[in-house]
Amino acid sequence: GQSRPPYLPQELGFSGQQCHQMKLLVCHWAPSDAHPDQYCSSSGLQELLQHVSTEQVQVQILHHPALSELRDAALLMKPSLLYLCGPTNYEDGSIGPLPWKDGVQTADALAQVCLWADCVYHDAATHEPLGGKLQAAGVRDCIVWNESAPVPAIAAGLFSHTFFSSLLQLQTSVQEAYALATHVAQAHCTQLQAKGTYLPPSLPQLWSPQKALLPDNSCLANPSIPGHAPGANLAEIEGWSDLRLLAPRAELRLLLAGLPPLIDANRLSFLGEALRGMLVAEMRSLTLVSMQPCERVPANLPLGCSAVRCEVRSVGGASVVAILGGQPAVLADSALVEHALRCTLVADSLSLQFKLPPAGMPPPVHRSSSTIAGGAPVVEALVLTSVWAVHVLRALGANQTYKPLVSLGLVAVGGTATASVSALDAMLLTAVAKLSEPQPQVEVPGVSPLNPGTGTEW
Repeated sequence: GQSRPPYLPQELGFSGQQCHQMKLLVCHWAPSDAHPDQYCSSSGLQELLQHVSTEQVQVQILHHPALSELRDAALLMKPSLLYLCGPTNYEDGSIGPLPWKDGVQTADALAQVCLWADCVYHDAATHEPLGGKLQAAGVRDCIVWNESAPVPAIAAGLFSHTFFSSLLQLQTSVQEAYALATHVAQAHCTQLQAKGTYLPPSLPQLWSPQKALLPDNSCLANPSIPGHAPGANLAEIEGWSDLRLLAPRAELRLLLAGLPPLIDANRLSFLGEALRGMLVAEMRSLTLVSMQPCERVPANLPLGCSAVRCEVRSVGGASVVAILGGQPAVLADSALVEHALRCTLVADSLSLQFKLPPAGMPPPVHRSSSTIAGGAPVVEALVLTSVWAVHVLRALGANQTYKPLVSLGLVAVGGTATASVSALDAMLLTAVAKLSEPQPQVEVPGVSPLNPGTGTEW
């Protein structure tokens, strides 16, 4: 047997560091009864890859391979991420096991082939414990479904859609992408049962030495500021503590793919956390494009402070203006201003909240239009956030290649349809929307229903 060379510690994703090219090896098995009006996870990924720079990701796709073919490709490529996507069974709505061209393979045999990958995402049914064997072979991070349990195709499709759009377009780490995908699936795929309890969806497990955490204000990289030592304590810089983000609040109406049961405290708690995480990922590596002094100094700034009008560009390419106040000496340093904007806009991202309809009001009605998400059912939701975030969400919604909003089910921002929703996305969102319908009470061994109005904690 081959042995894996010593692993050099580095993040697979892009979080908090300079981007390096990711090597993505994809193996997929299209169903024999594939039909153009049926969603397949591998098709969703291939569509996403059309919008990703080849400088960012090197991709190789194997169609219906033998295990020996995967071994040869993995040995040559040494992928950052190996994605194995099984065939979808449209009759029962599940993803089946991997039908290797050279016959049924054991988990041990697969683990030995996968040892050259940093991360393995096994998006298929399996009848053997796989995560532990992959890690024992030397794979650092593994995403696998529970053995001998069905893999629900729609939940799996939404999960992989969110995972890959986060990893490739938000430039998150694997752990952050997994956390975002989990929250989105919890929001859209949790089922409300007859007794008023929630049945969480079946989801894959993450095997990793690092916890799955959403992007937050603890994930900012140490800045490299000219004239200051790397990793220096910026709080010791005179005037740093006086910096203020001037961010007036605003309400924004969104259209979410789903039915009226989606608008409740439990589901929106998960979706709100995912949306906040998306904004954090957008702003933590922002670029300062320009800054100009404000003609008038806001009255709520400390004595002796001034303010600058800053144009910044987010990770996804959204341009927005933010006003930063502080001591003139600090505001004159563009590197300090850029890092201050990253810190303050990330912190302010976490203040976004969904607003529930007032108590006693009837639930919102759903509607559909061919101009929004291809006619998928949608419901209206209201968020309270800052004005700059409204502009970011509007700009991202107008981007025809930006998929994270689609993953979250945000199909219109402020009355304007999300431009990146494709026919394939609409197919997935229509199927996902049906999952929010109330279901008969089902007792699942080992799965505890959630109480109404509560979310889960990480």
